[in-house]
Amino acid sequence: MSIENRVKKEIAKKWVTEFPELKIFAQNKLYKVVGPFVGGVEIFKQPGSDDYRPYIAWYPLWKSDIKECFKEEAILQEVRNSKGILCDIPFEENDKYFADVADKVKQIPSSLLFGNVFLSNVFELIDRQFSHTLVKSSPVEQAKLLQVKLFSALYVNGISAVENVFEEVIKASLNWRLDLFEWKYGKLDDWLQKLKEVQLSRDEIMHRIRINKEDKIIRQLNSFELIG
Repeated sequence: MSIENRVKKEIAKKWVTEFPELKIFAQNKLYKVVGPFVGGVEIFKQPGSDDYRPYIAWYPLWKSDIKECFKEEAILQEVRNSKGILCDIPFEENDKYFADVADKVKQIPSSLLFGNVFLSNVFELIDRQFSHTLVKSSPVEQAKLLQVKLFSALYVNGISAVENVFEEVIKASLNWRLDLFEWKYGKLDDWLQKLKEVQLSRDEIMHRIRINKEDKIIRQLNSFELIG
């Protein structure tokens, strides 16, 4: 069954009323800017049902252009209830379940949804991702998250943090199965060298972030900072 656009619009408005720092970016995307990230709450319709499932997604603003920024999220957070089950909400019964799910979102540590954010909050958020089974078993996912850590540290110009993250990358890479890594990133040694060179390219990275923040669709969003 199709869900009326009216219902979807009402649900989006309810989310931004509850989380006023967010703005409606698209009918199912409610976003803000936080330092080198853009993102917020995303509403996914569940296949074969009239339920939706909220996620918290953050996209990197350091890519070559805004289209590249939205190709893949940097961080994706699930919203689970007190029993550890992913929250599904019937579109037509949103009022019945919304308050409880919104409270669960507010209780998520380091969700980046409120005000300015410290680098330690981003690191805490990423470190928790490593407890997920899919991340534990995937060198590609681990590499992606560690890159996000590195770019976040570069953004705040945290020299010691950058060095610590790179050491963390080296240590983690010793346990990666190359066949599970190289299909996406190529040879490990080449990838590590490129990551090392990134540390010397902060001015270029900051320039790309500034340019992407000036995009007309990003300028409309509320903007907050990532602080070292």
